[in-house]
Amino acid sequence: MLAIGLVPTLIVSALAYATISNELLTKTEDQIGNVATSQQQKITALLQQRQEDSTLLANRFDLQTALADFNSGNKNAQAEINAIILNTQVASSEIQAISVIGLDGTVIAATLSGEQGTQLPESGYYVPTGQDSNISVKEDSKDGIDKLHITIKLYVNKIEAGYLNTVFRIDDITAAIQDYTGLDSTGETVIAAKDDSGNEVSLFPLRFDTDAALKTNLNSLNLVTTDLSTYSQATDYRDQEVLLTTRSVGFADWILATKIDINEAFSPIDQLRTKLFAIVGVSSLIIIALSLFFTQFFIGPILKIVEVSRSFGRGEFSSRVSFSGSDEIGVLGASINSMGAHLQDTISGLEAQRNRLSIILNSINESILAVDSRGTIILANAATGELTRLPERNVVNRNVNEIFRFNKNMHAYQIDYTRDGTNTYPDLEYTDSLGTLHYVKLIVAHASGGGSTSLAAPQTIITIHDETRSKELENMKVDFVSMAAHELRTPLAATRGYLELMSFKEKDKTSSETQTYLHQALKSTSELGSLIDNLLGVTRIERGTLTLQPDKVDIAEDIQQAIKNFSFAASDKRVVITYDGPISGCYIFADQIAMHEVINNLLNNAIKYTNPSGSVNILLGREGNKYILSFRDTGIGIPKKSLQNLFTKFYRVKGGLNSGSTGTGLGLFIAKSIIERHGGTIDVESEEGVGSTFTITMPVFDQKQFDEIKKTMQPKKTLSKGNRGWTTKNIAR
Repeated sequence: MLAIGLVPTLIVSALAYATISNELLTKTEDQIGNVATSQQQKITALLQQRQEDSTLLANRFDLQTALADFNSGNKNAQAEINAIILNTQVASSEIQAISVIGLDGTVIAATLSGEQGTQLPESGYYVPTGQDSNISVKEDSKDGIDKLHITIKLYVNKIEAGYLNTVFRIDDITAAIQDYTGLDSTGETVIAAKDDSGNEVSLFPLRFDTDAALKTNLNSLNLVTTDLSTYSQATDYRDQEVLLTTRSVGFADWILATKIDINEAFSPIDQLRTKLFAIVGVSSLIIIALSLFFTQFFIGPILKIVEVSRSFGRGEFSSRVSFSGSDEIGVLGASINSMGAHLQDTISGLEAQRNRLSIILNSINESILAVDSRGTIILANAATGELTRLPERNVVNRNVNEIFRFNKNMHAYQIDYTRDGTNTYPDLEYTDSLGTLHYVKLIVAHASGGGSTSLAAPQTIITIHDETRSKELENMKVDFVSMAAHELRTPLAATRGYLELMSFKEKDKTSSETQTYLHQALKSTSELGSLIDNLLGVTRIERGTLTLQPDKVDIAEDIQQAIKNFSFAASDKRVVITYDGPISGCYIFADQIAMHEVINNLLNNAIKYTNPSGSVNILLGREGNKYILSFRDTGIGIPKKSLQNLFTKFYRVKGGLNSGSTGTGLGLFIAKSIIERHGGTIDVESEEGVGSTFTITMPVFDQKQFDEIKKTMQPKKTLSKGNRGWTTKNIAR
């Protein structure tokens, strides 16, 4: 109610004040602007007349002729110059003195006695560079009166020959400046210019200081930097705030400023402001009294509603307002009571849902966490406490990177929890608060885009799968396979020995059928031995105990040797092997036995899965710093759905089994592991019924690189060449 009653009064008062102030300001500006323009025109006209008189004298032919004769050495010409300037002074009542000055500052002729032959300082005949004349006001040293000096360059035959200095009275200019018609008691016009020190000083007597010419400092008015014909406020030489406008005086580097005291100009506004304050003050007292009265009548129930609303904000939903009625406030009170009841029911329902959600989360074996946009954990289930070995209070409200520090391949691994979408991070290691190592897999689901804008709202859901138990089972399986393979070697070696002995000693005593059985038995023991060697190789790869002894290897020579080794097998199957590439000089840094076994494996597979009368083409080339080795066959091909699993353990292509081949599916897994250990890659392209192409890339090494590596290498000799290898023949894809 105070605002309703007071604001209109304030608005009307402010508008009236602004309107009257603007009108008064405009009127004052017009007033001083008109005076300034009128005085500018008068002074410019006076200066123009004096400039024309001086220019007319300087351009007289007889004066220029006499000056030329004088400069040529004719001293009689000096009298002629004196006569010319003296006659000119006598003819004009405004001219008080005339002098002709040489280029070196020596007075050649003068109307005032005693000046002829004197040496003047440069300021006595100074004309700015690029100009032909200079107008200034100077104090006469003889009588102490300020006078107008006009100095003009004299030319003879367009060559500068001297200066003409004419001194005029300034009474009429001073009268024009002190014509204050149209200004109030504090109105004043000043004319200023810069002195030798760069200060702005007055050139003519001031209204409030008639003796101030050529000495009063007017820097506070900022006349030189103020835009001409504009209005501004400044402090004058009397320390009074004034409103002023400036004009440029023609024919001279002068600034004319007309000003008036702000106190005098705006005195009507001050009176108006006092009256408006009185009106607003009385109105405010009346409105405040009325507001206090109506507040008790209307605002009391509203304040009660506000108090109940605040209690709702504190969670006290049982609070209610005690009044009712059919008016607006009564209806509002009933609405507040209804809202409180609904809020109480809603909160109860949310609490029940929260309890059910908590039971569900705590019943899940995987650790589940909710993280806000700042990385703070805002929710964690019971499985998280079991994983971290920390109570819930030590997990919630802490940064997720403080609680969970992951490693991968023995190095710290940082998770990007802000990455959009759902991302999976397998094969991670985590050590809990008691020092127990866990093997885990993370699934991080980040909500991007809309949703809650609160920083504390859930932004990321993290699911942690503890794979420690399955990892231990996997290790147990690897240990079992390794132990079984080692244990099978001894009886297998004995069986093979007896079979070879029987085949050798009883060769003439046994039938051909028996010999066939013995040969098949030896072949089976050889295949079983190869299987055992491959199983041991796989366990070494998975445990990380496979030791390679890299050296300088010519991969082209290894390919040539492999082709020779498989020439009989290819011939038996009528498969043609071709080679396209260099026969030597292709060096890599690798374990020769391991690379030999990889090449044998791929060549053996190419022959095995190529139909009779087919072909196997081996290509070796170089691209940049890599060797590209390809095995291309015209075999049965591999289904597209099998390509992604081709290099995994124990995986066999369905077509391969149908073709009657044997094996465990370890050969390509071992080959891929060897190639990757050497910094290379292995890929496959295949089409059923057309054939397959296996491509290997290996880094190129030159002799300098070999020498550097040899210096820094300390090869481990955990396994010797004789017992670290494995046999890959008869191993199916």
